[in-house]
Amino acid sequence: MTKSACNLMKLAAVSSVAFMLVGGLLVFLAQQLPLETSMPAVLVALGFFSIFTGALGMVGTVIVVMLPYVSRRLDLCQH
Repeated sequence: MTKSACNLMKLAAVSSVAFMLVGGLLVFLAQQLPLETSMPAVLVALGFFSIFTGALGMVGTVIVVMLPYVSRRLDLCQH
């Protein structure tokens, strides 16, 4: 159980950062496209959704780590 909890927390943190990076990249790409099409609006919407999802995942991970039961389990992780 402990090894899977450690891997799950690492996966949650890495995926949250990945969502934020992809969202930032999408917003940046949307700024480079011409405004004649609807593609920039779609990319900005997807980018902000991705950034929000990453931030929500990171906040959720921090809240879960603060729970006493999970915290005790994570103390046994080997870094």
